Amino acid sequence: MALTANLRRLATAVSRQPEWILALAASLAVVWMHFFFLWHAGALWRDEVNLVNLSNRHSLGEMSKDSFPVLMPLLVSGWTAIGLGQTDFSLRLLGTLIGLALTAALWLTAWKIRRAPPLIGLVLLALNSTVILFGDSLRAFGLGSVLVLLTTAVAAWFLQKPTWWRTGVLAALEILSVQALYQNAVLIAAICFGAWAVCARQKNRGMAVKIFVVAMMAAASLLPYWTRIVSMPASASALRVGFHPMYVFTNFDIAAGFPMLQYTWLWGLFALVVVVFGIVSFFARSKTNSQDESALFGNATSLLIAAVTVAGFSWFAASPAKRWCFFLLMAVAIVGCDARSRRRLVAGELGTDANAIAPVTADLPLFAGVTLLSAFAGFAGFLWYAALASEPWYFLPLLALTATAFELGLPLASRHFRAAIFGFAAMTIVLAIPPARDDLSWRFTNVDLVAQRLTKEAGPGDCIIVSPWFCGVSFGRYYQGPSSWDTLPPLKDHSIHRFDLVREQMQKTDVLRPVFNQISATLRSGYRVWIVGTMNIPEAGAPMPADLPPAPLNYSGADLRYTENWASQVARFLGDHSRQFTQVDFTNRQNVAPENLKLLVAEGWQGSLGDLNSVNSKTNAP
Repeated sequence: MALTANLRRLATAVSRQPEWILALAASLAVVWMHFFFLWHAGALWRDEVNLVNLSNRHSLGEMSKDSFPVLMPLLVSGWTAIGLGQTDFSLRLLGTLIGLALTAALWLTAWKIRRAPPLIGLVLLALNSTVILFGDSLRAFGLGSVLVLLTTAVAAWFLQKPTWWRTGVLAALEILSVQALYQNAVLIAAICFGAWAVCARQKNRGMAVKIFVVAMMAAASLLPYWTRIVSMPASASALRVGFHPMYVFTNFDIAAGFPMLQYTWLWGLFALVVVVFGIVSFFARSKTNSQDESALFGNATSLLIAAVTVAGFSWFAASPAKRWCFFLLMAVAIVGCDARSRRRLVAGELGTDANAIAPVTADLPLFAGVTLLSAFAGFAGFLWYAALASEPWYFLPLLALTATAFELGLPLASRHFRAAIFGFAAMTIVLAIPPARDDLSWRFTNVDLVAQRLTKEAGPGDCIIVSPWFCGVSFGRYYQGPSSWDTLPPLKDHSIHRFDLVREQMQKTDVLRPVFNQISATLRSGYRVWIVGTMNIPEAGAPMPADLPPAPLNYSGADLRYTENWASQVARFLGDHSRQFTQVDFTNRQNVAPENLKLLVAEGWQGSLGDLNSVNSKTNAP
């Protein structure tokens, strides 16, 4: 009977709060999208294989040789130890569980802090196909995003009641966060700055000291990586292309602009609102704000705002550059309606609802605003220091923190603002499904299909060359045939990304002489040379590219020029000295990105050994 009564009360509450129904629908859509991606993702691409190989070494020193700390390799190692990491599908299942944990963390945050569904986080973060693609992939970005989200939520929970128990939970999450991703350190620092702002407002030194102790514990956990961190500019010099703001903005747009690129404007608008509310709340009186707790669609005004939001955003999306004023007009309309509702509430014209969301303390907007402002500034500084070519998935932890700040700092107690969010969320769920289906049906790689083809067709006397060199990491996992293989340039280790070995080759001359000798020996013996990668067949009569000069020790820039130069030289050599150099066609019903490899084959030798000596001398020409 008690269970029945509780279910009845829950049903009544849901019926009076339609955002619960919408949030549940969004959550079901998110779950479907994760399993749809799991079914279509296919084999592991090179970065994922790199992580799996490191996790199998069972050494913390070896595991730390990735571009992340050791938490994700340890998790994969444990997953494998219990018998669940033996196949690609079972490894991908781990990524799916991590991705679903992000949605669960959103629900936990919204319920623990506001007793409300996380509608904004669901539609902006959890439904985002970029978040699903790279959060579910076997890298640390998904795990790092989950931990940053939970850390932000627990910090808000701690500020409400700074007990030692909550301090311990916060410390544990901060340490785990920085052990997942190096860039999480700047986000954890931003969370601490946000919490200290609340301490300053409340003049609570004891709480500030607890936050400082927790921050120091998280920082101390990174000390074992200190040598690696400070040597990163030199060790990753071949990959450092500098900090280019336009590339950063472009990749952030890709990460945040789902299901339409115009959604990036919403992230920016909400972030601005949170920061402004946070600054205003710092100077406001310390008291709990009175809440408009009436039902969501308690009057025609709220219903009208929800409808206008859907129509207005669609109108804006058609031409955002000309119609940016839509957001300003909506903000003015919502503020005006809320002011009118508050006057009526004071006059006793509006009732209250016991099932409405619980009041949010006045300090949460301040915490969210300062955290968000610090996070964006700190993350920009991290990208500047790293000087690497930015990618959309780099921004996943920042998006997770931002979505949590929206849940904490936006004026969600406003009935009319909630109505606008309801309309926007309903539209987003409808818009998200078709592009998500397209985005999540792609394979990460076709290297397993290429390897299967070579296992069947390449014989013991054939040789296989993989170009670019980093594709050898994934090729080595899937190729089981009898032919010998190597990469361009030849490397001693193909199990992980050995940028140090590539940098050594970039500093040498005559790097490809062993490759040319092997190609000529294979073709002269009547066997075939197979090329796996992104090499193009050269046009007839094109000259042999000369070697690039040896890269200096402090070389800073992408190794792409050297990789392309080596590939062009080998392609030209095969075009000149094989009787037939063609691309092998094989069909795949799925689109492939980012590791879409070609398969080429060269047969029959033409020329003489004198030609080979001439080629070697030409490639060494200045």
